[in-house]
Amino acid sequence: MGALRFRGTIVDRAATSQKTQLTVVIPTFNERENIREIVLRLDRSLPDIAWEAIFVDDCSKDGTSDVVRDIAATDSRVRLVLRHNRRGLSSAVVEGALAASADIVAVMDGDLQHDEKVLPQLYAAVARGEADIALASRFLTPGGADGLSSETRHKISNTGIRLANSLFGLSLTDPLTGFFAIRRDVVLDALPELSEIGFKILLDLITAAKPRPKVVELPFNFRERVHGESKLDNRVMYDFFLFFVEKKIAPIVPLPARFLSFGLINSFGILIHLAILTLLVNAFGSGFPNAALAATLVAMAFNYWANNALTYRDRRLKGGRFYLGFLVFAGLSSVGVIANVGVASMLVAQYDSLFYLIPAALGALLTVVWNYVVTLAFVWGQDRATARQVARLRPKLAAEIPRLDAARGAGPASIAPAHEPRA
Repeated sequence: MGALRFRGTIVDRAATSQKTQLTVVIPTFNERENIREIVLRLDRSLPDIAWEAIFVDDCSKDGTSDVVRDIAATDSRVRLVLRHNRRGLSSAVVEGALAASADIVAVMDGDLQHDEKVLPQLYAAVARGEADIALASRFLTPGGADGLSSETRHKISNTGIRLANSLFGLSLTDPLTGFFAIRRDVVLDALPELSEIGFKILLDLITAAKPRPKVVELPFNFRERVHGESKLDNRVMYDFFLFFVEKKIAPIVPLPARFLSFGLINSFGILIHLAILTLLVNAFGSGFPNAALAATLVAMAFNYWANNALTYRDRRLKGGRFYLGFLVFAGLSSVGVIANVGVASMLVAQYDSLFYLIPAALGALLTVVWNYVVTLAFVWGQDRATARQVARLRPKLAAEIPRLDAARGAGPASIAPAHEPRA
């Protein structure tokens, strides 16, 4: 089979004739500068393991998929999953694992912060049957977490680890790490119970798999970021809260995390609605219909802003699209507004003795389900920026895929459909 001269390095192609032993799944988003270096480092670190690398790219605008595709054309160990209308690390890991040809899957980030030299140890721990999951911990050795970019990230990580261990009965030093190896069948077993919110896929896999998988931890040093920016922010704690609630209520009421978030935000919207209504009626002497309408509109604005920032942050609308989205949101919600004011006013008119906040609350609740259904479909239902990026890439894909097929004898590149691990 010969050898491939890749950027000055000889890459042995003989391993590609062996049965693949390890699939390395690497989610990427705007990681163009790191791709070639990742492949080189994998080749140097896994000389005795037949490996493949699956880059799962969320339609990066910097041409990440082009770099992967270029390498894949001459190295059959490199594969690409280019996702349309899909975002998020957790779902990328799941889709990469589903596409894996090996029985053991390793997961690592595409930012070069994970030490690829630990991969043989992670693989060996799972391959020897010592564990179902071998994770690389940043907190087993002093200075292992020095790559965390700020004191805020340290605090977020430490808080999340303490909560994960206490709330889910774990005793791990780093249950939130994104660097681990796992038996592929464990992923398949856990798949139906994975969270929709996409919070920390390792913790999700551990808590979803039945029976709970055996886990071992190995130390590694978390490197400083070389290119790009961290995607972690304070909203990760909100995700953790939703993840916990979803996991705990799922045995009773299997509601998806996105709906839980929407409902929680709308609950705050109802409180805002009632507070403004009380102020207008009691302090300003406004008539009930006018006060209810004003309170509903303010609550609606809050609901849109908060859901855009939290519930749908993976599809967050920005710039002009934010304001256009609000107009669409307001238009679609107008039916709920009319029903809200109409039902509440009717109850107040028919039941004079009924405390006015009760019909007001009932009218506000009426809008929640309506707003969720229609706005999910027409406001945040499609990542239009990603759709435009895919549209720009399609001509190139149409020209490239036949060339890849001819070069490798099989089509390595694919476009993943828009689907969730579970609804």
